[in-house]
Amino acid sequence: MTKNKHDKGKVIAVDLDGCLAQYDQWKGYDVIGEPIEPMMALVKKWTKEGKIVKIFTARIHNHAKAKRYVEEWLEKHGMGGLEVTNIKEAGMSEFWDDRAVAVKKNTGEFFRW
Repeated sequence: MTKNKHDKGKVIAVDLDGCLAQYDQWKGYDVIGEPIEPMMALVKKWTKEGKIVKIFTARIHNHAKAKRYVEEWLEKHGMGGLEVTNIKEAGMSEFWDDRAVAVKKNTGEFFRW
């Protein structure tokens, strides 16, 4: 059976800055922090299991070269080939982010750290 990357519930989105890469302040599109090893290991585990992982970052919004910088960083750290996006899609089953607030579906109830 061929996997369709848009199958509902099959895509795990992982934020770049503050989640996969160290981040303390904006230093430019071409400056991406050092890897955060526990998250890097988790993403690599998921990809080995055949899960579809996409790297989510606002960096690529309105900047032509930013996506290339992110792709080069991923390649350097053993995760080349992962899709880089800034678009939330219907097929996302999980979204891992350092700024998110989790909202329980259809309730308005939320969890804040």
